[in-house]
Amino acid sequence: MELRDEINKRKKENWFEVWFNIEALAIEEDIVKSAMKKHIEKFTHVKNVFAYEVTFSDITKVEKPIKNVEEAYSQVVKAKFFVKDLRTLLNVVLTYGPSSIELIGPHKKEIDIGEVQDIANVLAGLVHQFAAAGAGGIVITPEEKK
Repeated sequence: MELRDEINKRKKENWFEVWFNIEALAIEEDIVKSAMKKHIEKFTHVKNVFAYEVTFSDITKVEKPIKNVEEAYSQVVKAKFFVKDLRTLLNVVLTYGPSSIELIGPHKKEIDIGEVQDIANVLAGLVHQFAAAGAGGIVITPEEKK
């Protein structure tokens, strides 16, 4: 099947069409290049993801990108893809860490309550993982005394 046929098939099947912007930063140019290549290679092979356009920017040198780092190298990848369901979309967002996301379509989609429940449980688990790692969690404040 040609690319246009594959794209039209996913649209007809009501898959989400998504645009990601993913940025990587490393101390060495070769590291950012190889790490980003591997990262995107894994992303394009995720079940229920159909990537149809991936563009790697040139690697740029960045002066003082973060505290205590004099210089580093940055690369950005822009990817357009289809994802079958919201559960898979959430998974690729959490796993591949885009800097920004745009949902291109469809404009409306009916979602099964079981899928929403799965997503809520994944998010709850993530909050607990952060809390267990000492990186945050839920703050419960007592009611004010009257």
